[in-house]
Amino acid sequence: MHPLKVVAALLLLGIMVMFGGGATHTLYGIHQHNSLLEQRTYEVPWSLMQLQLEMGRFLDAVRLFHADAIRHDELMLRYDILWSRTPVLLSSQFKDTLSERPDLWLLIQQIESRVRGLEQQVQALVPGSPGYQLILAELNPYLEPLSRTVTATMHGNVRFYAEYDQAYRLMGQRLYVQIVGLFVSAALLLLLLLRELWRYRSQQLRDPLTGLPNRFALQRRMAPMIEQGIPFSVTVLELEDFSQHHHRFGFEVADRLLQAFSQRLQQSLQPHEFIAQFGREGVVVLARGVVELEEVRAQLSRFRQALTEKEAIDSYDFYMTPVIGVVLYPADGDNLVDLLARGELALELCKRDRLPYVIFDPSLLKEMARRQRLARDLPAALDSSSLGLCFQPLTEPRSGDCAGLQTLLHWHHPGFGMISSTELLRVTEQFQLSERVFMWMLTNACRHLRRWQELEEPGLFVSLKLPPSLFRDGLERRILPVLEQHGLAAGSLVLDLDESMVMQDAFEAQAIMAALGAAGIRMTLADFGSGCSSWGSLSRLPISWLKLDPTFCSGIERPGEARQQLETLFGLGRLLGYPLICCGVDHEAELGVLSGMAGELLVQGDWVGAPLAAVEVPGWLKRRQP
Repeated sequence: MHPLKVVAALLLLGIMVMFGGGATHTLYGIHQHNSLLEQRTYEVPWSLMQLQLEMGRFLDAVRLFHADAIRHDELMLRYDILWSRTPVLLSSQFKDTLSERPDLWLLIQQIESRVRGLEQQVQALVPGSPGYQLILAELNPYLEPLSRTVTATMHGNVRFYAEYDQAYRLMGQRLYVQIVGLFVSAALLLLLLLRELWRYRSQQLRDPLTGLPNRFALQRRMAPMIEQGIPFSVTVLELEDFSQHHHRFGFEVADRLLQAFSQRLQQSLQPHEFIAQFGREGVVVLARGVVELEEVRAQLSRFRQALTEKEAIDSYDFYMTPVIGVVLYPADGDNLVDLLARGELALELCKRDRLPYVIFDPSLLKEMARRQRLARDLPAALDSSSLGLCFQPLTEPRSGDCAGLQTLLHWHHPGFGMISSTELLRVTEQFQLSERVFMWMLTNACRHLRRWQELEEPGLFVSLKLPPSLFRDGLERRILPVLEQHGLAAGSLVLDLDESMVMQDAFEAQAIMAALGAAGIRMTLADFGSGCSSWGSLSRLPISWLKLDPTFCSGIERPGEARQQLETLFGLGRLLGYPLICCGVDHEAELGVLSGMAGELLVQGDWVGAPLAAVEVPGWLKRRQP
């Protein structure tokens, strides 16, 4: 959450606490007022009024009895009622209340004393006698103070209830404001939290770098279409050589390049298309109703057109070339997982074979299943006789002397038959088996080479193709112990490095190759001429040979373009100071042309020497000796 929003949330929370605390305090005040109201004694005012009323009635009864208007027993009844009123007020029930007003307490005691003192006079009173005046004289003085007391008490009650009602109204108003404030602040806080929750859920469905919908959003879009059986295409796109750009120019430039790539594709979309980020480097375009090949090709052409213009980032100019894999629903899969997996498979094949795009075909599944089976069986084959080495000679074209042997791996699989060295390399790279297989090849090749050097050729070397995944810092520390174990000099090993592998990061490659060269291990730049090596980079590499791609030896027996290309490469080799290795020499005429070009040269091919089993190499070497 943004810091300002955190402050706003905390402020709203503080306001809620303030209103909530105020409401709680107000409710407590109302409760206290109610307690005071409950504690207020109603009996005292009522008893005083009864005392005043009964005293007046008794005095009236005395007057009526004097006039012989009522009987004596009626007079005594009024006296008894009057006499019963004072003990109630003087009882312990009202003592605490009346103790706060000593004047009232004294007045009631005096009235009780006078009333009790008149008992004999009242009993002896007869109509027409002057004794009634004594009774009136005893009690009349108390009527006025009693009346004032009752009136004051009633006024006090009125004031009390008026003040209570006013305070209750004020607390009610304050409580209303506090509750409204509490609900408003709670609603605002809830709204803020819901908004942040919505933003969080939106971010969960967006890639933070490109802003595109992510894989989860893609799955949510695809799932209903699959449920409804709506046909669509899934196009997976990545930038070619993006990892190289990331390594060479840093993550900031690479991130901006990826943003530009995504933005251009997004701008080229049509209404029926949906784009989403797919992994770190790729995007996926989901096209509703696009399942015909012509429609797919038109879509891919539009995407390529959107990426044709160069992108300038920090004074670097980039031309964005996509690699593309396409899968169709329902033809190529009936569920989300299979569709995405097969789209990735098509993308990987597009990268591997450097094609403009690959549209998934069911035959690709067979190829993938074959590779998976080979990867599962390969570890066991390393310990059995089904996996073996063969060696193809590298000779000098004029003398015919054998300088070294190219080590090739072959495998007779029980289910697929003979597996080529090229396919094995792909499998080992894809399934993380390269190091184990390479070290197995190196160990066995060194074991054979030691025996051949002792018997035939002390200067003989073996050449091994280095898998790209092993071309990393510290490689010499893995290789040298194997050479030392078999008593071989470091120069007895030549590593074949692909041109594309070396040129991927020239600075890092130079450091790795410098370490190998310092250890005495020799190297060739294989498949030279088919990649994009710059002369400046080549001149700084510690290589021993440039190994030409086999296609450059095809057709050189006749004057023409093929021979001119080969002569150009020979001239480039002389200019850079590197000898050449020509592969694919399969005819005598080709060998004759190469012999005439002179210079330091080694040749390899079926005409020079077909791949040999290890047991055949000593005999072949003897036959080559003069």
